[in-house]
Amino acid sequence: MAKIDAKPAVATDEKPTQQVTFRDLAFKSRTLVLADGRSFAVEQGRIQTGDTALIAFLEKHADFRREAEPLAGA
Repeated sequence: MAKIDAKPAVATDEKPTQQVTFRDLAFKSRTLVLADGRSFAVEQGRIQTGDTALIAFLEKHADFRREAEPLAGA
C-alpha cells in the first residue's frame, strides 16, 4: 500500500511577497482568523502583511482598503 503524505508541497523557489498595508474601515483592533486556523491582528486600524493568503482575504473583504505603496526613493 502506498503511503500518503499529508504535508502540503512547498515550492523552494517561491519569492517572498512584498509587505503591504491595509486599512480596516470598521474596527481599530480585531483578530482575523483564516480558514487554515492562522490568526492575524489588526492594530490601530491597520494590518501589514506579506502573506499571500491573508492578502487575498483582505482584498475580497469590504471592510479593508489597501493603502497606496510609497514611491521608490520617496
